[in-house]
Amino acid sequence: MEKVNSYNGYLNVYKEKGMTSHDVVFKARKILKTKKIGHTGTLDPDAQGVLVLCVGQATKMVEYITDHEKVYEVEVVLGQETDTCDLSGTIISENDQRISQNDFESILAQFTGAISQKPPIYSAIRVNGKKLYHYARNGETVEIPDRDVHIAEISLLEFREEIQQAKIMVTCSKGTYMRSLCRDIGIALGTVACMGNLIRHQVGGFSITDALTLAEIAKIVDQDQSEALFYPLAYSLDRYPCVRATEQGRKFLLNGNKLFQWNIHESLEAFYPGETLRLYDGDQLIGMGRYVQNEEGNFIKPTKLL
Repeated sequence: MEKVNSYNGYLNVYKEKGMTSHDVVFKARKILKTKKIGHTGTLDPDAQGVLVLCVGQATKMVEYITDHEKVYEVEVVLGQETDTCDLSGTIISENDQRISQNDFESILAQFTGAISQKPPIYSAIRVNGKKLYHYARNGETVEIPDRDVHIAEISLLEFREEIQQAKIMVTCSKGTYMRSLCRDIGIALGTVACMGNLIRHQVGGFSITDALTLAEIAKIVDQDQSEALFYPLAYSLDRYPCVRATEQGRKFLLNGNKLFQWNIHESLEAFYPGETLRLYDGDQLIGMGRYVQNEEGNFIKPTKLL
């Protein structure tokens, strides 16, 4: 029987073009000889860049890493509309209107801050219990609800007026579709548009400059240096406030019981109801919790223990 390795931590993988996110997980399982791996936010097959994998105990932290702000380099192709909102789809309309760099740059501000966005029909979002791409493939119509997302920043990297293409850098919340953004930029300019190349540069504290391809990871594993690949469980969670149990509270925390003011070091007044918190025993991350205010009183409810 083949030995199964036991790793715990995050892998910062550079997903290359032509692979699905599930392909990356499948290949990483083979390379590491371990089964417990999950990814933290799908990248389309034609996209590339940072794909964070959670391995071992880190699979319990998928939702918190997925929740991180993300940074994308996006190619906007003006004059073409496709059914998938990117160049992989079938062209459904074209427009030969010429857009200037000034015109393009001037409309970007309207897409910053809190915006409402309609996801592409070729996406994995569920409507009425069924993924949207199933409706698309079956030729069915469905009402796609708008979603509230947040774009912290958009900057223009390049504008090639002769071929009507632009490159933008976008910092955004989870759930923001770059394909929808490109489509909507076209609409705002009075034309049509779709997405070209897409590169994810960052997921929280995980940067493209440190990301490794699967081939590079396999080489490190072959050199018996696997442990050097992994980021610790507490990495990139600084956005969540830290709570440390007292000596009396230690048993409560380790057993997943509620934490009150008397058995933690921090003041509960520092937190707002529903806030997600990191829970520590000394310097060791034990899990995540949520601050609760209700008729039972004020307390911290552990929601995920490692």
